[in-house]
Amino acid sequence: MSTIVKRVIWGKNPRQTLLRALILTIVCFVVFGFILLPIRITGISMEPAYRDGSVNFVNTLRYRFREPARGDVVAIRLAGRQILLLKRVVGLPGERLMFKKGTLIINGHLTPEPYLKSSYDWTTPEVEISLDEFFVVGDNRQMPPEAHDFGRVQRHRIAGGPLF
Repeated sequence: MSTIVKRVIWGKNPRQTLLRALILTIVCFVVFGFILLPIRITGISMEPAYRDGSVNFVNTLRYRFREPARGDVVAIRLAGRQILLLKRVVGLPGERLMFKKGTLIINGHLTPEPYLKSSYDWTTPEVEISLDEFFVVGDNRQMPPEAHDFGRVQRHRIAGGPLF
């Protein structure tokens, strides 16, 4: 290798260059292994907000110091660290919730869902959400309720929220 090429690759101090590369590798490992988890969207339950086949990152720090709010999209751990689902929080701890002819009813009151792009016709029985749970559901309610993974989710299963 010529001296010019070595200088471009390694700089004037090869030890310092190796140290920088090592630090960068460790930072990337920590960030993409523990803070920003890559997720590939599979399925249409969150369309149109998140398209089937798209890629995003889950920010694991988003709910470290605060609780999810109604309308937030959260990533839920299904099995260990590997399987994450994106769903929208519609019910909070301690609430009673049901869907009646396409309307979300919480504690007996109609609750608007401005993030939905189309109407739906779901009717479900009322459920009570315990104090360590949230109620989550996908945005694509054109699919029948039987085709969705939704319902009560324990707080510790919420891994974070999507980066975008």
